[in-house]
Amino acid sequence: MRRADVVLYDRLVNPKLLLHAPPEAEYIYVGKFPKHHTLRQELIQEELVRHALLHRTVVRLKGGDPGIFGRVGEETAALDEQNIPFDIVPGVTSGIAAPLYAGVPVTHRDYGASFAVAAGHRKKDSADELDWKALAGIETLAFYMGINNLEQITEQLLRHGRDPNEPALIIEWGTTSKQRSVRASLGTLAKRAKEMAVINPAITLVGNVNHLHNDTSWWEKKPRFGSSVVVAYDEDVSTHLEDVLEHEGAEVLVYPKTSTHPLPSPDVDWSHIPSVQFDDATAVTHWFHWLKEQSVDIRSVYSRLIATTERARVQLEQYGLSSKMAGGGSSAVRLASEPLTKHTASSRHTYHPASHSCLHNRFKDEERTVVYFPTEQSVAFFIDGLEKGGLTDWIANVDAVCFDEETKRKASVWFYIKEEDDASDSLHRAWQSSENRRSTI
Repeated sequence: MRRADVVLYDRLVNPKLLLHAPPEAEYIYVGKFPKHHTLRQELIQEELVRHALLHRTVVRLKGGDPGIFGRVGEETAALDEQNIPFDIVPGVTSGIAAPLYAGVPVTHRDYGASFAVAAGHRKKDSADELDWKALAGIETLAFYMGINNLEQITEQLLRHGRDPNEPALIIEWGTTSKQRSVRASLGTLAKRAKEMAVINPAITLVGNVNHLHNDTSWWEKKPRFGSSVVVAYDEDVSTHLEDVLEHEGAEVLVYPKTSTHPLPSPDVDWSHIPSVQFDDATAVTHWFHWLKEQSVDIRSVYSRLIATTERARVQLEQYGLSSKMAGGGSSAVRLASEPLTKHTASSRHTYHPASHSCLHNRFKDEERTVVYFPTEQSVAFFIDGLEKGGLTDWIANVDAVCFDEETKRKASVWFYIKEEDDASDSLHRAWQSSENRRSTI
């Protein structure tokens, strides 16, 4: 992914995976909805071949495992015909992953030692292609995308000897914050699915392993399960806040995602600069890069070093230097990762196009989008990202949660301020507690 020139990605791929590819890569969406394909399979294969013949590094990104209902055989055959080399990277198929996220292993020494997967939807008029007698004899069965054919699937299994009282489980949107588990007996499963308005993507699991569901379900018991939140980027805070939220079961997007590029070293006599202000750890790294480029001995620099963030302070200490924690001053040469005036920035940000796409999808899917702003700087980064990504029309849809009064004042210029409820207050306290523990290590 990190070396990709072109990424062709499917509908059910976690969009955050795209952030691992370079921002300058070409992103081609080839997702398929029921009865609607963005690109026909033949055209997808043509795109793979075309880009590969242009000597580009191409990533075909799929959800789950490419070898299980992933059309990988057809795509690799098309590459083989053109003598194009390729690698295949296995994944975790949804027929195993989704049940595990519902707390159900597909095998268990007390409930089932055999397991099979089957397509829940087939080509038109080809349902009898499945060997139902053979399938019915396997202890645990996982049907992929079979909601529209659920009545036929259950009828065939019952006709071939399965017990109507056998437990069955449907996992909708497995492994995501939208996951929902619907349990019923095999004989009543189709009716129950209609009552609960279950839709694809879904895995239907049939077998006695489903007796474990209530006892071992873990994902849906997380305190923030079902919540989808955005954390505004701040170098010192956002990644750690993301970890806290994800540990509690939330689906988190940090926005904006950026790549940092060093700017040319300025024509400055560092021995005559009274103070240097560092706004992040990257600025420290780039400053030392500048000194090296100019063959400047650090012992000849008498500047007062000012760190405005904790990570900048820690990074300076890694180089054996002490700094003053402060908010900066007019006399400081400001080295920052955000775009500033000429000769004042050590680097510039390039916004990742997939970052904008991820946030746009959140805005489309949600009536209101909760955004956590941990610091004043995070507000500035977020607004700049919206402007660069053409997303400012969605500002009215944002509910801002801020962790201090200064951040709240800055965010209130743009967003509706959502007062901290019990959930956000507990998150704030959990984050502060973990930050305190981290700072003592």
